[in-house]
Amino acid sequence: MTAPAAPSPPPRPRPRPLPDRPRHPALGPVGAVVVTYNTGTAIADRLARLSAQVDAVVVVDNGSDAATVGALRTAAAADPALTLLPNPDNRGLAAAQNQGLDALLAAGVSWLLLMDDDSTPAPDMVARMAAVEAARPGVFGLLAPRLRYPAVARVPGFLRGLRWRVRKGPAPAQGLLEDPVFVIASGSLIRAGALRAAGLMRADFFIDYVDVEFCFRLRRAGHRLAVVGDAVLDHTLGRQTPHRLLGRTVWASNHAPFRCHAMARNRARLWRGWVAVHPGWALQDMAALAAQVVRVLLVEEQGRAKAAAILRGLWTGLIRLPPAR
Repeated sequence: MTAPAAPSPPPRPRPRPLPDRPRHPALGPVGAVVVTYNTGTAIADRLARLSAQVDAVVVVDNGSDAATVGALRTAAAADPALTLLPNPDNRGLAAAQNQGLDALLAAGVSWLLLMDDDSTPAPDMVARMAAVEAARPGVFGLLAPRLRYPAVARVPGFLRGLRWRVRKGPAPAQGLLEDPVFVIASGSLIRAGALRAAGLMRADFFIDYVDVEFCFRLRRAGHRLAVVGDAVLDHTLGRQTPHRLLGRTVWASNHAPFRCHAMARNRARLWRGWVAVHPGWALQDMAALAAQVVRVLLVEEQGRAKAAAILRGLWTGLIRLPPAR
């Protein structure tokens, strides 16, 4: 006598049908993916601001606390455009993004917007991006907003250039910054065809350098990137704190040792896989890592443990694991 088959898991929620008329005709239907993790009740306002600009929102929660899940369920019940996909545990940013992207691609959206749970779009952010597509249809595979860091006195910069000749500078307040080497995931509006050509996010990277690696593949697939100067996103930089060092203000990231390890591992794998294509970026990133080691040793708590974690991560990424290509 055979044992009874195990019960099948309940079906995952699917995004609701897209509206007949998209909010932005130049783009077609736009869907947003938001990954949440212990965000608390503040997420409700951000989701409302986002939902007002797109045709569908998929929230993928990575095993958050009860307060966050309660706020998400309330938001989903009140907003017909919002779908909640709850995970029982933290599967990583990239894997969760892929869940949302898969769901929206299956629903038939034309563009997909990635958003962090601590980012707040300006009310016209997506409309400003739509204006670029209307003026130059089919030119760009990814449009990104100009970033603002409200909590810190820093102006975000973007790397531009080819091969060895790369330079970093801010995005203009108006117009476009074309062909940056990479952009961060939050606020990135990706053409569905470009996403299919490049492939989804690299889940084994978990969180760090997922966006850099994706942008490299997107460019390799022949798609261009642009930062839209008048499309604004307020972004939070984790738990960064300012410190005075040698007469200058330096910003400590305050990542835990395990995060320092993962970041070093992933960036080392990217160096090996992409240095021939982006040598200037690789050198710049190596210099940034050296500066990070100095900061953690001089101004951060657990400095020695973090520096040791970085060295172990480099060893893993350079020697033990294959390059990321």
